[in-house]
Amino acid sequence: MSIIKNIGYMWHRKYIDWNNRELIGYPEKLRSYGKDRGKKEDFAEQAAVYALYNNNNECVYVGQAGKGEKSALFDRLKEHALDDELFCLWERFTWYGFYSVDALIKNTEKAYDDEFDVETDINELMNVMESLLIRTSLPRYNFSRGSLKKEKGKGVVEWYYQLEEYEDRLNEN
Repeated sequence: MSIIKNIGYMWHRKYIDWNNRELIGYPEKLRSYGKDRGKKEDFAEQAAVYALYNNNNECVYVGQAGKGEKSALFDRLKEHALDDELFCLWERFTWYGFYSVDALIKNTEKAYDDEFDVETDINELMNVMESLLIRTSLPRYNFSRGSLKKEKGKGVVEWYYQLEEYEDRLNEN
């Protein structure tokens, strides 16, 4: 089972309603199906490592969000968007979630605890860490984006996108 369960890559903060406690994403694999987009998922309660980017896609901040009162992913992002000195420095964010969609839906301590029954080896750990660092910092000379892929006998990492940005891009063409 993989350490990272799902990813939201380069989401735009303008598509988040900070008054409505939701971080809605759609599975990447369903993006090509047009209006039949599949099931939306809410990642507001996700425990994650995240990065904030300015309008030049430069990483300006890296943080973590956990479970618990006002510490989940939505809460940390909202704090940066509205309440701290970072509010005007970023417009996009990437997050790497530790809980599966199933655990987030169940929303019980047992479901979350079961997520960390993870066995990994040094190769998988190095691959995950390399991918996170490359995808977060976007170094100029890394031509590869790392390998957050399905490994033999391991879980698959699911990528999620924001529907609003996808639809905006479709309407531009």
